[in-house]
Formats: sequence, C-alpha cells, structure tokens
Amino acid sequence: MQSLSKGGPENHFGVFRSSESCLWKAVALLEDQPIAEPTPQSSATALFTSLSVPLALFHKKWSKTLATQCLDLAQIFSSHPQEVVATVLNGFLVTRFLNLQEGEPISQGKEILQEAAEICTQAEREYQGRINVFEDDSIAKSKNAFSRTLEGLILQLGKSEKEALQWIVDNASAYTKREIRHASQGFVLTLMPLALHWMLNQENSFLLASIFKQGRETEKLGALTGAWSGAVHGAQVIPENLKTGLVNSREIRLRGEALFQRRMKKEIKPLADMETALTAKESEEAKRYQPKEIKKILKPIAIDFWEDEEDIVPSKEDRAQWRKFQKEKTKSKRDRRKNLLDDIV
Repeated sequence: MQSLSKGGPENHFGVFRSSESCLWKAVALLEDQPIAEPTPQSSATALFTSLSVPLALFHKKWSKTLATQCLDLAQIFSSHPQEVVATVLNGFLVTRFLNLQEGEPISQGKEILQEAAEICTQAEREYQGRINVFEDDSIAKSKNAFSRTLEGLILQLGKSEKEALQWIVDNASAYTKREIRHASQGFVLTLMPLALHWMLNQENSFLLASIFKQGRETEKLGALTGAWSGAVHGAQVIPENLKTGLVNSREIRLRGEALFQRRMKKEIKPLADMETALTAKESEEAKRYQPKEIKKILKPIAIDFWEDEEDIVPSKEDRAQWRKFQKEKTKSKRDRRKNLLDDIV
C-alpha cells in the first residue's frame, strides 16, 4: 500500500484511483503506526470492506483464524466499528457463497442472513473487547449496528425494491448523525445491506447492471456484489463483452489462480508496476474528455479621455451659462498659478 502511494499522475494519490480522503489518510499513517495497533483514522464508507476478499479466497472456509485476520486487517485502515465489522462480514459472505450453487442464495437467503448476523455479533463482541471507543456517544449506539441490521434485513426479503430501499435508508439513519437519503449513499450501513438485498433477490447470474442503476457508490457496490456473484457462479459466467479488452486480464487471472493454489507464480508482474501503468492509462484517457479551455481574445477599446470635458462646455448661445463657464475657467487658471507660485517659494 505504501509503494502504491508513491508516484502516479497529476491529481492522483500515488497510483490509487480512489479520491477518498480516508484512503490517503490511512495509508499515510502506516509509516509511523505499528501494525499491531489500530489506526486513529475512523471512517465508515465501506471503502476497506473488500480487503477481506483475498483472505477469504485464500482460506476458502470460514474459521476463527480467518475471522481474526479480517478483524486485524480492517483495524489497520479504519477503527470505526461498523467498517471493521463489515470487513469481517464480507470475508464470511465470500466463503459462504463459495459453497453455494446457482439459485441457492435466494432459497437460502434467510439462513444466510441469520448466520451473518451471528458472525457480526461475534465480531462486535471481539471488537468491543479490543477497543473502547464506545465512550463516544456518537458511536455508542452503533455497538450492535450490523447484527441488528441483518436481523431487520431478513424481514425485507421478498418485499418490493422500493420498500427495501426505504427501510435501508431509515435503518442507517438510526445509527448515524449524517443525513441518509439514498440506499446507495457512501455509508457502510447502506451499501452492505443494499448489496446483500440484491444478491439474495436477484435471479440472474451476472447482471450487475441492475445494482449499478442505483448510482452513486457503484465501485463499492460492484466490488461487493462482484465478489459474491463470482463466488457463486465463477468467472465463466462473466459476459464476454466485459472480459474483452480488459486491461491486465492475464495478471488478474494469474492472481486468481495463485489465491486458489496458495502459490504465486514467478512470472506475475509486480502489483505496483501493474497499477502504475493502469492509472497512467486511465489518466490519459480522462484528459480526452475534459473540456478544452476557451481562450478569450481581448479587443482594444479606444477611450477618449477628453470626451467628458467636451460634453460639459455650454453652448455660446446660452449667454448666462457661457459667462458662468468663462468665470469658473478664469478662476481655475488663477488658482493654478497661485498654487504654482506657492510651490516655487
């Protein structure tokens, strides 16, 4: 992570393609922060929840060891209880979906959520034993936020999308001071339930477009639902049009195989080099769509500074005004001469 934070094109944090401040804060803190200690950076945007996916794919089965590793990894980047618990939850869900066949997520939706709620309860208990952040009133009410959320999500299975989305918004609002208006808003207690509701209700194998239509945090929703859908259906169901022209497709495939085999091949390109090239390419492509600067051409404007004075000279036909003008003019000249003599003296 530290090597990826160096270099990169203009207006980028290293070679990262995320613009969230919590990312560069968390990575910057790695230099002086012991790995064993939780980070002081506290965010709950669901940015770090996908860190547990490689761990889950490596272990393939849920265990106390995997749960501890997910918890430890999450605390390196965020100390917020909801972000930490969500990272553990994501690791569990990946292993859970790995053992399902197509169609089973819908039929076993209730059981999956019940198991997930229990995992969250254990993670919340473990987290509370490690860090006492609940002295803060703003965080205290989120002690069991995820376990309660998943218990409530069970009741939303089978309901219409509109009803479920409104429940997600209302539920998340009860655990935060921020204003929650949309289920796809950048908050872990909206994005994780939204992705889970989609996963346990969708009937198609890999139609992620139906979740992307929610807008806003599509990258995070795609990371969550993509990992779960891939765990259930495998890479073979990804449409060819999405795989064609995929940058670094060979490297992605090799890394997937390495996770499965628990062994990295020598010919794999270093991650920093791969990401540097990809970010540079993305930055160059983005420049083509930026609006061109319009150069304004300033035309010279002729200004007649004597115009105002000419306008105030009265006509000779108006004798009274002309006489008054001449007197003022004579007086003005006399005053100028007097001032000139005073300056000389």
